[in-house]
Amino acid sequence: MNWSTLKEHIESIIDYRIKEQSVAVKDWESGTYRAGREESGWIAVKQDLDIVTLWQIQPKAISLNASSTSKDLEESLDSDHQHVILKLRSLLELLLPAFTAFMATASQPSSLSIREQGIQQLSAWMTEQLDMGQSKAIIPDGYLLKERLTSSMIPFLLIADSLQTGVLTTKELEKLLYSYFGGEVLLLPLSPNEWFILTNRELIEDSSDLKQSHGRDSDIEVEDTEEDILMDFSLGLYELIASEWVGIFHIGVSKPIVPSERLLAEVSLLKETVALGRLFHVKDHIHLPWELSLERLLYRIPDEDRAEFVARADQYSDMLADEETVATLETFFKMDCNVSETAKQLYIHRNTLLYRLDKIKQETELDVRRFEDAVLMKLTLLLYKVTKS
Repeated sequence: MNWSTLKEHIESIIDYRIKEQSVAVKDWESGTYRAGREESGWIAVKQDLDIVTLWQIQPKAISLNASSTSKDLEESLDSDHQHVILKLRSLLELLLPAFTAFMATASQPSSLSIREQGIQQLSAWMTEQLDMGQSKAIIPDGYLLKERLTSSMIPFLLIADSLQTGVLTTKELEKLLYSYFGGEVLLLPLSPNEWFILTNRELIEDSSDLKQSHGRDSDIEVEDTEEDILMDFSLGLYELIASEWVGIFHIGVSKPIVPSERLLAEVSLLKETVALGRLFHVKDHIHLPWELSLERLLYRIPDEDRAEFVARADQYSDMLADEETVATLETFFKMDCNVSETAKQLYIHRNTLLYRLDKIKQETELDVRRFEDAVLMKLTLLLYKVTKS
């Protein structure tokens, strides 16, 4: 729609004629000249390099006798019409700036595809909502990508803490993701070092079918859970990114969702998951929501209560500050308190592990091979981390 068409549309809607006039910019910028024109009801609707275009809403014609003067014309105008003209003029003043901005944008051809425009639009909306602390808002109708987000997809969150070589750009990352996932990928930048990734759910199903088929052929029963497959994909993605860009990265992944229904909720969950993973499991780079339930609960305990609980363990705080002891306990809990599996994971002899566990028992009076003592030690270790962070 151009300016002439807009003028015709407005005239047909309001049933009033609009008079148009062009004046030189230098004249319009003269305060006295401009004030006089505005007093006469002229509105500036657009400004080119040298010309300002003015519109004026014209009163409807009224039949008068030959002896009538302009004063008679003014007095003869229906007072309701005068009121309507004022209202219409206010309406134009509200609408025209938006139309001017639209025309300015439309006159500059965009080099972005519809998909790229949709990504920018959605990323900007997500960032705005997250900054306001909103996590339950639903993607507004009319957004370019909303219709493409109605099927089940797998969400990932990638955060680059630091880069030692090169610059990790969104375009380069997108190419890498396409090659890795081998299918449709939607990459939504949240900040210069943070991206939300959505990919098709079929990845899980294809991977699961492949593994089950392999298991049948080799007479080995293979039954990977959905969580196992997501963990494997995340590890592979981490290794691929780390091989391309040397640095520190964190990846959070969650179970499949329908993005059009809970996009923001999932972004918030993964951001919290990565934050908890960094805090409680410093050496880990893959963070899974279902493995951090206890950590999430403990983090929400008020600081005072946390500190009070940890204060009871002050007598063995030196032990909790020892990296080897902490690594031993974390691996032991991760292996479900299985001594043999823990020794294998730590690459130490079983007797060496037993010696370490006995030493922990002597210092804390907690035998982590007993369920109740293991629970107490796990809670103490987690709260110690968050309190000392």
